[in-house]
Amino acid sequence: MSQFAVQTKEKLDDFKRMNERLQRNAILQEATIKAIQESCDRSSKASEETNKRLNQVFEEQNHCKKDRDCLEQDINKVFNVYQNMNPHPQGNALDDTYHQEDIKLDVLLGNKARSPSQYQDGDNMSYSEKEALKQLPEGSSWPQFSGTGE
Repeated sequence: MSQFAVQTKEKLDDFKRMNERLQRNAILQEATIKAIQESCDRSSKASEETNKRLNQVFEEQNHCKKDRDCLEQDINKVFNVYQNMNPHPQGNALDDTYHQEDIKLDVLLGNKARSPSQYQDGDNMSYSEKEALKQLPEGSSWPQFSGTGE
């Protein structure tokens, strides 16, 4: 074989190897593009599902806020009725903010209002509770609520 034929065959073999490499690279690129598209589709679908769930959560929060606002109005109504039914001879003993919030909390939690008998010697009572207890008329007890908020 002549020198020219040998060089031509080597170049042809080089072109064949290069062509095979390019074909493999093209296949890899197609597979990569397909995988990326599938990943994007999954991500998009997950994003849509996440957005739907977020919208549901926001709606639930709005309902909870409305319910909380209604409950707060009911508690204030009950508290106002209680305040009007239990005037104190020296003015309104419920002007003590802590005591007001304490009663509202008991109503909110559906608890009966706490009574002094729940404390053994009064050491566990707050200053505001002790002061409020001192202001109750002799023989009276702490207010009792059903906890229904009605």
